[in-house]
Amino acid sequence: MRRVLVCAAALALLLAACAPPEETRTPDDYELYYAVDSDGSESGNAIRVSTCRVEDSASLGTAALAERLLTELLGAPESPGLRSPFPEGTNLRHLTVAGGRAAVDLSAQYARLSGVDLSIADYCLTLTLTQLDGINAVRITVNGRELPYRKTQLLTAADALLAGVEDVPRPIDVSLYFLDVRTGELRAQQQSLALYEGQSRASAVLEALLRGPEGDDELEALLSPSFSVLSSRTEESTCYVNLSADAALPVDDTRRALALESLARSLLSLNGVEEVQFLIDGTAVPELTVPAPEPAAPTEA
Repeated sequence: MRRVLVCAAALALLLAACAPPEETRTPDDYELYYAVDSDGSESGNAIRVSTCRVEDSASLGTAALAERLLTELLGAPESPGLRSPFPEGTNLRHLTVAGGRAAVDLSAQYARLSGVDLSIADYCLTLTLTQLDGINAVRITVNGRELPYRKTQLLTAADALLAGVEDVPRPIDVSLYFLDVRTGELRAQQQSLALYEGQSRASAVLEALLRGPEGDDELEALLSPSFSVLSSRTEESTCYVNLSADAALPVDDTRRALALESLARSLLSLNGVEEVQFLIDGTAVPELTVPAPEPAAPTEA
């Protein structure tokens, strides 16, 4: 059985080596990766290894063995000092293996994760699966869709060294646009958002819009909690936002237009973003291109 070979010195920054000595292993022993359950006293060890035994694993195909490991991983860890990085109720919907890649589809609970918590969960799952022959990379979806705020969708064991799970978030100041219930128009609210390593600014803005306004009863969010985007990226000065044809936008035409405008204007408040281009299932819709507003003309004295 092939074990993933990763630079031990670098991996020590992320993992605490607590697997059984090699001489006590059997061919049916596999590694499960969990989050460390600590108060921060174990700085540097965000993920740690436990082991499980899969009887007669040699008789299983790669996909079947991967499914067995994930079923075990999604449960509560038995070793002390460890905790599950997955939201309660997360379960495996589907798993396939082809071309050295495992495609893992999880239930909706997984979409609750973001930032550092998402990075830890992603790599607990990735490191567990890539120990198997025939799996070199992992793609994780939720109810069949990719999480748009991941920096990369194809995960490898080596990426865990670069995931930055211990990096502190950096703040970004944005103008988020919500509906003013008194006037029926959009009004900006200034917020400072925490941006984690691996998280895009666009995804941070979207998450904040979904959370809604802070401390202002006269403002109302136009995007429902079930709204999501397929993907987002920023190239040069244009932010591309890819929506599905059945995105959970308001049914009313006026509110739907305001919802898209609130998202566009919020993204345009980011430094360096001068245009927002909406796409529907990957196809650009020219009429849904929103440029930055022209600067106000100076008033004459």
